[in-house]
Amino acid sequence: MTTMRLPITVALTVVVAVVLGALLPDWIGFYYLQVVDLTLVSAILALGLNFIVGYAGQMSLAQAAFFGIGAYSFSILQGTGLPFIPAAVAAVAITAAIGLLLGWPTLRLKGHYLALATLAFSVIVEKLLVNLDTLTGGANGLTDIPGIGLAGDNETMLRVLLAVVAVAFLGSVGFAASPLGLRTRAFRDDPLAAQAVGMNISRLKVMLFVVSAAYAGVAGVAYVCLRGYVSPDVFAWQTTFSYLAMIVVGGLGSSLGAVLGALLYTLVPEWLRFLQEAYFVVFGAVVVLVITFFPTGLAGLLARLGGAFRRLPGARPRLTPKLEGQAP
Repeated sequence: MTTMRLPITVALTVVVAVVLGALLPDWIGFYYLQVVDLTLVSAILALGLNFIVGYAGQMSLAQAAFFGIGAYSFSILQGTGLPFIPAAVAAVAITAAIGLLLGWPTLRLKGHYLALATLAFSVIVEKLLVNLDTLTGGANGLTDIPGIGLAGDNETMLRVLLAVVAVAFLGSVGFAASPLGLRTRAFRDDPLAAQAVGMNISRLKVMLFVVSAAYAGVAGVAYVCLRGYVSPDVFAWQTTFSYLAMIVVGGLGSSLGAVLGALLYTLVPEWLRFLQEAYFVVFGAVVVLVITFFPTGLAGLLARLGGAFRRLPGARPRLTPKLEGQAP
């Protein structure tokens, strides 16, 4: 995306967020409002993971761990009496700092070695959340967290989460269109060429870990405000694969794809509940079909449909200027 299109993207994002916030509470019931709220939290996580996996092509399986660190840091800080804003800022900063501590020693790792290292980190974090009873509440988690006082108010939380997702989405879009985003994709496509032109690969990888972790920290704070409690099962290491599936199905390296992947992966299974046990098969088949026939994901599919529409006769005005003396 060029910088010239950024104002249009900003305007569309704001309009969509405002319209959904105004209309969705009247369109869907209480249960599906809860599901949409959780989908928006997943969208923040997917957008964050897309920085390091989609833009940079580095396989990280630590997003669930960062999610848990952000949520528990915020919960513990609020438990000490710290107000919402300082606790939220500190929780995101702590999560980003741990992302820095993970990114620095894994600089030389890539491919399946990096995946295994980050997966081991997720397992360690999950075990710590369960076993540090005095700090984390153990398997029971932490309850009665003040948050912003909206736990259970799904309608208001919908609007809050839409605003957060809009900002997170625009941050991702802005990064992709920036010179830094272009350098990141160059590193992904040809690391040797990127190094040959003097690109600091180490600094770039660490920065992406920090940004990905910060997004997960924001999602952790949002989840606590939505639920009012935390428990370690929400941040189990296996859930990382769900966030990875979201960005793969939505389209790697696409901000819109990350959001669409979160929508597909969270909402579609709920709509298929009436199939009972068979819904796993149907949903699995949908995911396989998307990956097989649309390797660029849902975002790529939308782009192809948009291109096909623009090629239709009369779909757009003629842009080629008429030459002097040319017949009309």
